[in-house]
Amino acid sequence: MCMPTSKKASAATAKLATIDTSAVGDASSSSEAILANNAYNNNTRPTKDDTKHFKAVTSTHSDHVRNTNHDLLWFFGPALICYLLGTSIYPIYVIGIARIISTRITLTLHYLFVDKDNYLNKISQKQLEREGDDYLCGTVLHMYAQIPLQVLFPAMFFSDPAVIGASAYRAFWAHVFLVEPLYYFAHRWLHVPEIMKKMHGFHHLSISTLPSTSLVQNYHEHFVYIAVFGPAFFAPFLLYGEMHWSIIGAYLVLFDLINSYGHMNIKYRHPVFTSKYSPFQYLFYTPEFHLGHHAFFRANYALFMPIWDHMCGTWRTYKKTDTDRLLPADQQDFVFIGHNAGLAHFMTCPEWDLYASYGPFRTFKYIPYMVEFMFCNMVGAFCRLFMSAYTCSRYMINDRLIGRVICICRTPIDYIKPKRYPLVNKDIVKLIKSQYKNHGTKCFGLGNLNKMKQVNDGGQLISDMVNADPFLKDKGIRVWTGDTMTAASVYHQLIDVPGFDRIESIFFVGANGKIGNAVCKQLLTDFPKLKITIYSLSHTLDHPNVKYTSDLADLLNHKVVVLGKQLSLKKYAKALAPARGASSKKSELTPYKCRIILDYTVPYIPIDLTGFHNIEHHQIAVLETSPNTSDFLKGHFDIGFGLEQDQIYPCHAGCIINTVYERDTDEVGEVCVKDMMTMWKRGLKLGLRNRPLKI
Repeated sequence: MCMPTSKKASAATAKLATIDTSAVGDASSSSEAILANNAYNNNTRPTKDDTKHFKAVTSTHSDHVRNTNHDLLWFFGPALICYLLGTSIYPIYVIGIARIISTRITLTLHYLFVDKDNYLNKISQKQLEREGDDYLCGTVLHMYAQIPLQVLFPAMFFSDPAVIGASAYRAFWAHVFLVEPLYYFAHRWLHVPEIMKKMHGFHHLSISTLPSTSLVQNYHEHFVYIAVFGPAFFAPFLLYGEMHWSIIGAYLVLFDLINSYGHMNIKYRHPVFTSKYSPFQYLFYTPEFHLGHHAFFRANYALFMPIWDHMCGTWRTYKKTDTDRLLPADQQDFVFIGHNAGLAHFMTCPEWDLYASYGPFRTFKYIPYMVEFMFCNMVGAFCRLFMSAYTCSRYMINDRLIGRVICICRTPIDYIKPKRYPLVNKDIVKLIKSQYKNHGTKCFGLGNLNKMKQVNDGGQLISDMVNADPFLKDKGIRVWTGDTMTAASVYHQLIDVPGFDRIESIFFVGANGKIGNAVCKQLLTDFPKLKITIYSLSHTLDHPNVKYTSDLADLLNHKVVVLGKQLSLKKYAKALAPARGASSKKSELTPYKCRIILDYTVPYIPIDLTGFHNIEHHQIAVLETSPNTSDFLKGHFDIGFGLEQDQIYPCHAGCIINTVYERDTDEVGEVCVKDMMTMWKRGLKLGLRNRPLKI
């Protein structure tokens, strides 16, 4: 359905002109960014003097990249060494695995209850990639360090279990009287500019922190901490000649958890921990105490006991203020309804692995798709025993609206088997009803397979079901596919290809779909001489410049190929086989014309172009927005979609644009071609751009 001309659109345009331009950007490593980051209020903002040494530190560590290809081998290395030395591997791996599991659980819980709804505290992709490579290094390194200690001091690990209670008591007091002061002064030494530059600056690249940021250190710095934390159990052993590995393990796990607590982005201001008359203000820290250290750099050095900062004059008050500016927790103006897209999609869920939230979906080369889909089907069936949908990330739109992604518990098998289509549609309408009842939400977007023509005629059936529902029919519910924006994105990506106005013909796979059909119609209008060859057995576009073919290999005869429908990779391999290996650096000598394949299918799956050095395969129909230049979107609108940070699929963006402009009609069924340019202009005005092609 096309957009009506209404006064609401003009009103929405007027609202855009009055939007506050202040932005909470991603945490940066520069002192200027720290000073500008309005997560700090005027009373606690660090001065330029506090951060004047930061530029030197940044230049040393910010480009650090660690090779992670052999991490699994490093993890199993202690087993081989223990076997050769004849010492037990059991304590080493029990402690190591317990620490890894506790860290991952802490990350998951922190995202669920702290970060998921805090759209003002968005961790940069660069930080996530850096920390993801390094946050378990210390744990594995400690496993190696434990081996010589077990060999040299077996009684420190394998004393009689009867000493466990006494060993725990001794380790506690050793931590209080040895580790705490040692850490305080070692930490101050690490902030000496030369040492900061060599080691500790790597940790301080993280201004906004995660629980696991506590484990991210420079490689050499881990050895400093082994020396600092070791006395907690080494000193009692030297004094009493006994200790047990279970106490060492419990100490390390508990240490990791408390250290993670200090890096959580939460406010905990109970008078027990904040009153100057309470001993706990001096004996146990709060997250804001250590977050203040990451803000000021030269204050709040203590480990878990702030008393050392009070005694040495380095204690400073810090208050976290970003959560004070969040819109009401129950506000929800728009919902984008998603679904599971396979095992690779599960692996990018931040609840499972926050560090894998951005970037392309992983591929499982040796697992057939149907095996993967069947596994996901079982997981989905199990989830539906407890819930019909899962609430994902929350984000802010134009500083005044709240959007959220909510996934129904449906997996690819549900969209392959026609018998399940009614169940999918029923779940979608059930979700719409529940969100209206709970939050008053009236605007809904359908993601990817939830608007398949086979499932619900491009969302038309969902619209009909909503209008027929006794409860929903008079509530002003709007259902959108966002496909108009996708068609506009594909069209502009095509015409932006260098020399496109001189191209005689293109090859199109999926042109009979609603997006492809709209793109072809617009191309034929704006480029009357352009010829389009469509790969399909059915003829839906009647035009003298359009011809149909059932020979996929014909794509090699066209310089530009557009893919809008997923085909088996085996089909492409068979079609390309005759010309594979015939490429030449001189393009005019190749026996084929194809140079670029533009692909807007979701998820994007690369085609094997081995032997075709002159053909490039690019994903298109991906939009970019920057929180530094536009206030259109803030928060985690981009997590778990297989995209880079601050990128968004145009169908998702199109639904959000409809929300901003208060569209009062549904956008379902076929794409209205005349609306494409209107949507594109609105997107540009809001700061959206096609992701540039690197051709």
